[in-house]
Amino acid sequence: MPPRANGGNMDDPNMTVGTTLYFPVFVEGGLFSIGDGHAVQGLGEVCGTAIEVPLRVIYEIELIKDKSIEEPQYETKDYYATTGFGTTIDSAAKKATLYMIDYLMNEHKLSENEAYALCSLDGDLKIAETVDLPHMLVTMHMSKDVLGIK
Repeated sequence: MPPRANGGNMDDPNMTVGTTLYFPVFVEGGLFSIGDGHAVQGLGEVCGTAIEVPLRVIYEIELIKDKSIEEPQYETKDYYATTGFGTTIDSAAKKATLYMIDYLMNEHKLSENEAYALCSLDGDLKIAETVDLPHMLVTMHMSKDVLGIK
């Protein structure tokens, strides 16, 4: 399945060991699956030639009832990331940016203007994949050092 608001085929090489992912749940009793492991893939996966490998994944699912997000987000020890899916790079980048602004306002109590400015100064937009049409995946990373998160 192409990437979409509840996850799907999110071929993002930044999602590695130790990454915490957050997914919106749109239906009660929603199911979860993991697959499509890649040993090597560049940012942008432009033609489906990532090197596919079997996965052995150990994961824990925790339902966070007081958090609401529109599309998946994730974090590592170094940064927090929002994702945006769209039929164009422009629309996906705009969504990833707006979701980061929402995150900064809600979780770090920045004003809208402060959040926009911080995204412009330190936000790092990355094209994660373009291969799984009709959707493309763009992420925005924000350094935890800048956010004062250890």
